[in-house]
Amino acid sequence: MYLNITVKRCAVLLCLLAGISAHSFAQTLQLKQAIDMTLQHYPTLKAKNTLANAAAAHTTDVNHEWYPNLKLVEEATIGSDNGVYGSYFPMSIIPSTSGGIRAANNSQAVAGNIGMAQLQWEVYNFGLYKVRKDEARQQQLVAGADAGITANDLTVSVIQDYLSMLEYYNLMRIQADNIERTKSVSQAVTSIVLHGLKPGVDSAIAAAELSKARLNYIDFQNGYNKVRMHLASLTGLDSTAIVPDTLYDQGLRQVLLAQSDTATVEQTHPALMYYNALLASAKKHEQVIRKTAMPKVMLLAAGWARGSSINSNDEYQHLETGFGYSRYNYLAGVGITYNVADIFHTRDRMREQYVRTRAAANQLESSHTLLDNQLNQARVNIHTAVDKLNEMPAQLNAARAAAAQKMALYKGGLTNIIDVTNALYVLNRAENDLIQTRHDAWQSLFMEAFATNTIQTLVQQLEATRGQL
Repeated sequence: MYLNITVKRCAVLLCLLAGISAHSFAQTLQLKQAIDMTLQHYPTLKAKNTLANAAAAHTTDVNHEWYPNLKLVEEATIGSDNGVYGSYFPMSIIPSTSGGIRAANNSQAVAGNIGMAQLQWEVYNFGLYKVRKDEARQQQLVAGADAGITANDLTVSVIQDYLSMLEYYNLMRIQADNIERTKSVSQAVTSIVLHGLKPGVDSAIAAAELSKARLNYIDFQNGYNKVRMHLASLTGLDSTAIVPDTLYDQGLRQVLLAQSDTATVEQTHPALMYYNALLASAKKHEQVIRKTAMPKVMLLAAGWARGSSINSNDEYQHLETGFGYSRYNYLAGVGITYNVADIFHTRDRMREQYVRTRAAANQLESSHTLLDNQLNQARVNIHTAVDKLNEMPAQLNAARAAAAQKMALYKGGLTNIIDVTNALYVLNRAENDLIQTRHDAWQSLFMEAFATNTIQTLVQQLEATRGQL
């Protein structure tokens, strides 16, 4: 009798689990839909994609470093013209004075102007341009791989939340069933006690068990809401409008049996691609440091025209005569620069970069080892989950039969309330074990998919299996 749930209670239970209220209506969220919405919505991934675009722009900028520098200058001045013999190092605050040397200072103003075009072109630097371009392209690959690993991590986070939400949803459902069973037992016990067939303590024990069942439901509901809110922050959906699709559980066994042990960890895994790109970038930077210390071959060219209000006879003329060109010059040459002292600094930088390169290689090796371990553990867990799922029906059927028998014995006065509550506890534990086993199976499937970089393939397989149900 206590196992029969009325139609009215079923309706209340379904409304409670579906989250339907006067203000919001829950919708079933599929796993693929949750993943797609997160990859489109989450700001962190948008930021990483933007940084990848910035890295592409940096590559273009480095490709243009070979372009020469061409400067155009036009300057008009008015001032005195007095010079002395001797040399000095040029300093930015000392104006340049070029002109005749006289016995005494002359404060008369002189007008003049100069126009100049200067070309400076580092035409050859022993491969520095090439390795800088290679490094920039490699940094672009690092930025792209970083965005890829972020997308993969977000996908894993969505899957974890979805599986936890599905687990809590199922736990809430079976706990609601447990509440109804316990309530039926409590009503039956109370009726027997009121007829004087059982002591009053039995009804108190039954009421305590009912209260405990309700408290457990509240705990499951709290966990469910926490996971649902976090998933909502990833997808951008309203947290009150998200309900997991329970059809996935019906296709679990089919998906488990379809798995094979032939997949391996591939270099195309986002984590390995990122650390491979990081290692390659570190090696490219070694080449840049080495090439930076090489000589530089410069092509230099300049042409300029000058005007002055002092004529060739050292006569001061009207100022306006200085604002025109009267002399023209050009200069061209090739220069080679080599900083000998930079050899020692290059060695220091190379030693530092060698350490960074080794660290990147260690990260790559560690990541590969971790993925191998995850894959092996996932395969063991999958086989264990299959065995446990095959055994679970026996436990569940036995627990249901024991609960029914204990209640029948209690009504006949052949057992006590403690045996009844223990039987109900065993039944509830068996139902919880089934939910936990399913959750562990899902975790193992996605752990294997993560290690072999086949998450999207597994999600498509789940959708196809779900569509066949």
